[in-house]
Amino acid sequence: MQPKNATQRLLIQKILVLLGPFVAVPLLFFGPEYRCLFSIIFLSIYWIGEAFPIGITSLFPLALYPILQIVPSKQISPVYFKDSIVLFMCTLIMAMAVEATGLHRRIALKLLTKVGAKQPIMLLGFMCITSFISFFVSDTACTALMCPTAVALLMSMSDAVHHLKEGDNKKKPVADDATVAEKLRMDDMSPQDSGFCKALILACAHASLIGGTAIITSTGPNLVFRENINKRYPEGQVSMTYLQWMVFAIPPMFIYLLASYVVLVCYFMGPSTLVRWFEKPSKEEAHMKKVVEKNIQSMYEDLGDISWGEKSVFTFFVILIGSWISRDPGFTSGWGDLLPHRNYLSDSVSGILIACLLFVWPKNPFDPIDPTAPILKWIDMKNKFSWSCTLLIGAGYAISEGVDKSGLSKLISCEMRKIFVGMSSLPLQCESLNFMVFPKKLILVTVTTAIVIMTEFASNVSTGSIFIPIALGVAESMGVHPLYLALPTTVACSFAFMLPISTPPNAIVYDTKVISMLEMIMCGFILNVACIIITSLNMNTWTYFVFSLNTFPENISISNSSYPIC
Repeated sequence: MQPKNATQRLLIQKILVLLGPFVAVPLLFFGPEYRCLFSIIFLSIYWIGEAFPIGITSLFPLALYPILQIVPSKQISPVYFKDSIVLFMCTLIMAMAVEATGLHRRIALKLLTKVGAKQPIMLLGFMCITSFISFFVSDTACTALMCPTAVALLMSMSDAVHHLKEGDNKKKPVADDATVAEKLRMDDMSPQDSGFCKALILACAHASLIGGTAIITSTGPNLVFRENINKRYPEGQVSMTYLQWMVFAIPPMFIYLLASYVVLVCYFMGPSTLVRWFEKPSKEEAHMKKVVEKNIQSMYEDLGDISWGEKSVFTFFVILIGSWISRDPGFTSGWGDLLPHRNYLSDSVSGILIACLLFVWPKNPFDPIDPTAPILKWIDMKNKFSWSCTLLIGAGYAISEGVDKSGLSKLISCEMRKIFVGMSSLPLQCESLNFMVFPKKLILVTVTTAIVIMTEFASNVSTGSIFIPIALGVAESMGVHPLYLALPTTVACSFAFMLPISTPPNAIVYDTKVISMLEMIMCGFILNVACIIITSLNMNTWTYFVFSLNTFPENISISNSSYPIC
């Protein structure tokens, strides 16, 4: 029977999603590793289909794992409040403070006044600004902050075009509920201007996702990686400090960003646009450039002088980043070594101290009405804090715990070992790189490609939680440095460029209706291929020598790397 209306269709969709996981019920009649696989299928279907709110679905492991005898309740519950979760909460609170004071908008507009309004240069400048903000703010928050700024700039450009063509004639009114594309009147624009609008909007998502790879605290998969490294190698056989991650990730991040820029410009504006950097603008372009720059300057001046709150948040921000970098730089002693019990410390300590200060530090002590009002209030935590995202990362750690405890990671590693190593009948200690069926460079490309495909259909945190521990195990079983597969696995989780459902930043820009699904898929596919190539080159050049990935750490205990004979 055909549904009569949208409500019925939605109801049928919900029912199908709710019943979906039960196709995997036969897995429940096998061992714990298969029961864990059932729970992953269960969670994945509910996350993708949104049968429940994402945050609520993220709580299901607390019930599923004890019921299915995968992990006891008392062991799985603390996973949701690990040190990495606390660190992530600190970054979210810091981002809320930046938003509450408007510091992000001041930084963005100030930099745009320096970049100028020539389309190719403006696009690259906007992408660099967005990526920089994404260093310290979640990719979702960054896109949510920068997309309206991009729309405001495009509106000023649209007004400039209308004024140039129509003079002082009034524009036709636009409905209040009109989409961004309708408000911009993209149908009346030239192909060049229309393409620029699409490129700038999609750049908000691309740049925020790429920027999130640069800092280890920027995005969920990075934190999952950090947690797995700390848990798997408690004696520091393999480590990754805040500064070491920056050394690994920032150089290729610039290349990812440049690749995204080239893809967006060539796809939406034409390859010839790349040479327009050096061309003298036409009369129309010169007028538009002047008007847009004037509007940007006006928007910046409307902010007024920098406030006490903005200065305070910026100072706290610098102190926080400085404390993370200097606690354990890796190449020299840090401030953590000055304390008697350095092993008691982590980056979350300074994060919590700064986060707590934000709730007592005055936003404007010179305000005659309420000089003691803090930068943040608890009502902000209730209304603006991303509890859903925090629970999602907690669920990611829970999945990782289940995959490890149930033996699923060993099962998958064993199967991959058969494929890649081809010596499954020999114990690990008898294997060497010379026995591999495939070159390890090909294995790296294969793993990175598989993760990129997976993260288009599942959240980056859940993808990382499942595959990062597996990557560590597979690398160990092959006698390869664990970071050789774990680092590209982690970074690839952020390459979700193709679909609106892949990640919230994509959904935010798609909701503007400025770009079509096909345009997002095509640009995303090309960029995914480019990022896989760049990551593979980075792992076999810069990262390979910086982290000495040509050697297997001798002090890794056999318990970490021993897998059952397949």
